[in-house]
Amino acid sequence: MKAAIYYGPGDIRVEEMDMPHAGDMGIVVRVRSAGVCGTDVHAYKTSRTGYATGKIMGHEFSGDVVEIGPKVTDISLGDRVWTIPMLPCFECPVCLKGNYFRCPNTKAGGISGADGGFAEYAWVPVTALNGNVIKLNDDTGYQDGAIIEPVGVGVLAANRAEALASDTVVLIGAGLVGLGAVAALKDRGVASIIASDVSEKRLAAAKAIGADVLIRADAEDAVETVLQATDGRGADVVIEAAGIPATFQQSIDMVRRDGKVMVVATYDGPFEFDPSLTRPGLRMSSLVRKSVRMIGCYGGDSLGAYQLISNGIITADQVVTHTFPLDEVERAFGVQMDTVESIKVMLAP
Repeated sequence: MKAAIYYGPGDIRVEEMDMPHAGDMGIVVRVRSAGVCGTDVHAYKTSRTGYATGKIMGHEFSGDVVEIGPKVTDISLGDRVWTIPMLPCFECPVCLKGNYFRCPNTKAGGISGADGGFAEYAWVPVTALNGNVIKLNDDTGYQDGAIIEPVGVGVLAANRAEALASDTVVLIGAGLVGLGAVAALKDRGVASIIASDVSEKRLAAAKAIGADVLIRADAEDAVETVLQATDGRGADVVIEAAGIPATFQQSIDMVRRDGKVMVVATYDGPFEFDPSLTRPGLRMSSLVRKSVRMIGCYGGDSLGAYQLISNGIITADQVVTHTFPLDEVERAFGVQMDTVESIKVMLAP
C-alpha cells in the first residue's frame, strides 16, 4: 500500500509499505478521506509537535472496515467509520476509569510513534465504540467523517467555556477547530458570536455556520471592534484558535474583567508575554488586573462533533476547500498553510 511517511520538517515521502493487520483488538480501515490538520502543518514547519520520524502521518480520517480482530465487538466488515488510531496505556488511573482520551500516555495516530491515516489502509486499536471509533450513518459522507476530529476539538473548547445564552463569545481564528466552536456555540443558543480572521473565505464559512459578527482582522482593530460591540465591557469568553503571539495578546485585551480565555491553538514556538502589560488606551487590560481566567483546551468531543455534523449544523461542504490524491501530499500541505485561500484540505488515498 501507499503511505505518506514523516521524516522531519519539510520532508514527507509517499512510499510503499506492507498492509497492516487487525490483531486481537484492532481493525483495518480502507481510508477514503483524510484531513491535513493544523498539528500536521506545525510538524511540517517545526519539530516541536511530538511527531516521530519514520511514521505515517494523519489523524483525521474515515473509511471502510476491511478487517476485524477476534476480540472486537459491535463492528462489522463494511462499516463506514470515523476513527482515530489512539494508543492509551490502559494502566494509568484515567484509563482504568475508561477515560482513554484523557490518558497522559496516549499516542495519537501519526504522533508519538503511532502510525496514522495518510495511507491507503490504517490499523486502529479499538478502545470502545463511540470512543475512538464511530459508525457513520448513510447520510454522512467520508469527508464529513474526516472532519469529526478537528470539529470535536472546537466543540470541547466551546463546552468547557460553559457560555450562557446571554454571553458574547469571540472566536479568534476561523479554521476548522474555530468553526467547530462556532457550531457548538450556536447549538448551545449563544446569542452573540463574533468571529475574527484574515480570510474572507473562512469568515464566510463562520457566518454560514452561525457567527453573528465578522471581523476582518487585517483590515480593522479586532479589539476595538469587540469593545464597541459590547459597549466597552469586553467579551464574556474568547476562544483563541489562531495560534500566533498577536492573537494570544488580543484574547486578553478583548475579554471582560473576570472573563474566560480558552486557549486551544498550537503555536510554532515560544514567544514573550507580559502578564502585566496594559493595552494603550485601556485602563485595565492586563491578564493580572482583569483577573482573566485562562484555560488550556486539549482533546476533543468527537461524539458531540458527529452529532453536529449529522444534524447539518456544520458539514464538509461548508469547510472542505481542496482535495488532493495521496501522491500530492506535499502540495496539500502547501495549500493548507495558505490560510487565506484554504479552510480544510483533504487527501483521498
